[in-house]
Formats: sequence, structure tokens, C-alpha cells
Amino acid sequence: MHKTMTVKGFVFLLLLILLAFLGLHLMLKGDLGRKAEQEKALQKELARLEEEYKDLKGRISFVGSESYIVSAARSDYEYVNAEDIRFEFTNPEALYAYTDEELKTLVDEIAE
Repeated sequence: MHKTMTVKGFVFLLLLILLAFLGLHLMLKGDLGRKAEQEKALQKELARLEEEYKDLKGRISFVGSESYIVSAARSDYEYVNAEDIRFEFTNPEALYAYTDEELKTLVDEIAE
């Protein structure tokens, strides 16, 4: 004689399987939410890095240009063209010791 499962046993087994699937579903749903948030964060980071990349490529193309070399020579190494007039203040604080009228008179005297 073969023993068969009772209806109570079958329902109990069905409930256990249903609870296992429900637990697995909730766990995967939470995982999916975390992955979606992670994807959003990574998309923002990617957009930021792409902007930075564009900026750096622009800088690289500018660095190779003649205008960069000229501006770097002037600002970093204080080179000037032959036709440029260079003003160098050894004591710039002294300029602020004059009133506007005195300063204008002084500049006029230097220009003569």
C-alpha cells in the first residue's frame, strides 16, 4: 500500500514553497532597487567625467597652439615682444600714497 499525501500536507508544502518564492522575490526586488540607484549614481559620474574629458581635450588643443605659447611666455617667464613696453613697479604701495590728481601729475611727468 502506498501512502499518499494528505490535503493538509499538500497545502502546507505549497505554503512553504510560496513563502520561499515570496522571500526570494522581495530580496531580488530590493537588489533591483539598489542596482537602479547605483546605476543613476554611475550615470551622473559618467556625465561629470565626460565633461571633464571635454575640458581636458580643449586644454590639450590650446596648449599646442601658438597663442598658448605666447601667453605662457608672457605670464610665466615674463617675456615680451620687442615692440611691447614693459612697466615694472618695484614699490607698488607707493602708487596708493598719492591722490588721483597727484598720481595723474606724476604719470604726466613720467610720460614727458
